[in-house]
Amino acid sequence: MRKNISRTLIFALIMLLGTFAANAQVKSLEKYADMKNVTYVYISKAMLGMAQKATTPSVPGMEMKKVMPKLSGIQIISSENKTTSSKMKADVADIIKKEKYEVLMQVDDDGEKVRIYHHEGKTQSAIIMITEADHELGIIAFSGKFSLNDVKGMVDVSGDDD
Repeated sequence: MRKNISRTLIFALIMLLGTFAANAQVKSLEKYADMKNVTYVYISKAMLGMAQKATTPSVPGMEMKKVMPKLSGIQIISSENKTTSSKMKADVADIIKKEKYEVLMQVDDDGEKVRIYHHEGKTQSAIIMITEADHELGIIAFSGKFSLNDVKGMVDVSGDDD
């Protein structure tokens, strides 16, 4: 059941993010594009721009329009292989430490973990979301020029659950 929750969360985020506008990548994660036992998805700015023009995302509790134009890249990386997942986890931990990412959210629930980190640079910002369950690891990286206030603005705090 817990594994299904993680997969559902990742799938929902993939679907949600598939409607964003994007271009740059977290360069350190590009090496997973051709690696065995890894699923790697990169959605370019052009592709996401087309999706944005076709439809506006509608997600309860989220206001996506405000941050969409500021995104410049999305990478989605996952592995169910124990060795590969361990390597990916170590690489992301190094990125987070080296680039001084800030923890935005952390959830530990019965062996499942979700972590969301934010880094705001001079020319590019990034959010990295990591999900772990058993030997599975999922990473979603958003790149762009956005502030922590932009990220906060995505969340609808009005309490409306239409």
